[in-house]
Amino acid sequence: MNVLFVIHDAHGWAGTERVTNLIANGLSEHFDVEVLSLCPPPHHACGYPYSPEVKLSYLPLAGGARHILGSNIHMLRFVRHRAPDVVILSGVGEIRHFLLVALLQRPHRPALIAWEHFNATYAANHPSRRIAARCCDFIVTLTHKDAETWRRVLAPRNVVCIPNPVPGFPDHPAGLETKRILALGRLEAQKRFDLLIDAFAVFARAHPDWSLRIRGSGSKEAELRNKLAARGLEDSVQILPPTHNVAEEYAGASMYAISSEYEGFSMTLVEAMAAGVPCVSFDCPEGPSEIIEDGQDGFIVPLYDVAALAERMGRLADDAPLRRRMGAAARQNIHRYEIGPIIERWSSLLRALGDVRLGDVK
Repeated sequence: MNVLFVIHDAHGWAGTERVTNLIANGLSEHFDVEVLSLCPPPHHACGYPYSPEVKLSYLPLAGGARHILGSNIHMLRFVRHRAPDVVILSGVGEIRHFLLVALLQRPHRPALIAWEHFNATYAANHPSRRIAARCCDFIVTLTHKDAETWRRVLAPRNVVCIPNPVPGFPDHPAGLETKRILALGRLEAQKRFDLLIDAFAVFARAHPDWSLRIRGSGSKEAELRNKLAARGLEDSVQILPPTHNVAEEYAGASMYAISSEYEGFSMTLVEAMAAGVPCVSFDCPEGPSEIIEDGQDGFIVPLYDVAALAERMGRLADDAPLRRRMGAAARQNIHRYEIGPIIERWSSLLRALGDVRLGDVK
């Protein structure tokens, strides 16, 4: 079976690129896998490394509504030439390039899978979700709650939940002896690092010897730095660029914080837990509440509740035995997301599509 992944940029560093890389590499042991990037190849090596068994291709497409017909014609030609059995859209928005492909008469078109990396609660009104619900043979979500939202609001033919895998487990858990809180992510509105800074400001009143390290880049960086200056937190809060060596960051942290307004399935959360770092998160839709068992391997607090976030951070800071217990429980519990079973679930879905052939799945 020939499987084609389609992604905006195969060489990016965000969670979508990370998990696409993991799943494509894993499936390449069982299928013929190609990853099509809609951005041109980079001048220098970057992004997550693909297996030699994965073929990388490039079809740079112009964005914007006025280029939609041209992008669909280019994609139709590409699909006809490659003749994949299954196309996995790594990002539901890529359906906009497959409108002509979706109109092909079966069995001359591939099966289409839209892979929801974000959150249907926030994106249900976006045209791409409604088009995917009608054109795709399957929608793959990362959480059960998001699958329910797709079924209730968008009513596609078939929805299946397959969570993201843990990329790996460090040989040794984090020591949890530093006085550092870690947060990773794009410096954009979704991540609400402004609220994390507010929570840290409250936390720091009783814990002046602790620090917060935020790693990421994005359009909100200047705004966040101004907030630090206004709060007098420039000496205790660092904003640093993304790093290739995230394992070192987890190893040097004593807790991990998520202040997002919404998530799909936080890769950094499962990575932190695999490293044995206890986590504190807003109960944002969706993801964290399906990953963290509140009070056992981390803490979940109400969305936007800055005071509660600061209080749980303080509880972990004040109680080293609690940090160690929660970190150990997190490392143990997160084994349920090991990559082997996740790859098998993807393989089963692809085999089902192959056996039934093109859209007859009920």
